[in-house]
Formats: sequence, C-alpha cells, structure tokens
Amino acid sequence: MNLSVCKIIKKYYNDGHKILVKSNDQKFIDDINKLLWTFEQLTFIPHSTNIEYDCTTPILLYKNDYKNDSIIKKDYNIILNVDTVLDTTDNDHEIIIEIVAHDESKKTISREKYLYYKKNNLDVRHENL
Repeated sequence: MNLSVCKIIKKYYNDGHKILVKSNDQKFIDDINKLLWTFEQLTFIPHSTNIEYDCTTPILLYKNDYKNDSIIKKDYNIILNVDTVLDTTDNDHEIIIEIVAHDESKKTISREKYLYYKKNNLDVRHENL
C-alpha cells in the first residue's frame, strides 16, 4: 500500500496540488517519509512531517493526534486519509482521497465512509492510478 500512496501523492503533486496525508499510525508516516525520498531514482517530492513541519513544502505527512498550532489544514486542497476513522471536518477540502483495502473489515469501513460522503452530497469518484 505504501508504494500506492506515494504514486497517488506524485500524481496530485505533479498536477500542482498541496496534499495533507493523514494517519494515526506513526510507523506509516515514517515509512512514507522515507519512501518519498527513494521510491523513484530521478525525482524528489518535497514533503515534511508535522514533527519537522515546513510550511513551504506542498506535501505534509500528518499524524492525527499530534498538535502543532502552526499547521493550517485548510492550506492543503487535498486530504489523503489513510485512517480507518472518518474525519467530518475534512469536508471543505477540494478533494478527499480514501484508499479501499482488500481486507473485508476495511472494506466495510470504506463503505461507511462512502455512504457518509454521498449523504452529504460530496462528489464520489472511483479512480485507478
């Protein structure tokens, strides 16, 4: 899944978006942070984490329970939510990306999120990258 997340980040970064990648899993954040440095030989995607926050980078890897008052989530027009938790405060972003895993229990959570988005009149599209 980590390589897929990096490919999604790269696609939207190349389109000029600012992306907030959210997770409650610090290991995931650390793994994506390392992978963004190495997953392609000839490119680098500028990014930071909420611990080493740099407001000039277009990609922020954000651990949900880490508080940093200098981070303004609305500065990012895309949310890439890799958590199982639905954050209803994300509705005002241009694009919300959810990853649907193959695990049946995670698919159930994804279906619940899908129903929430549809109920709140958010445009839901399926993309294969």
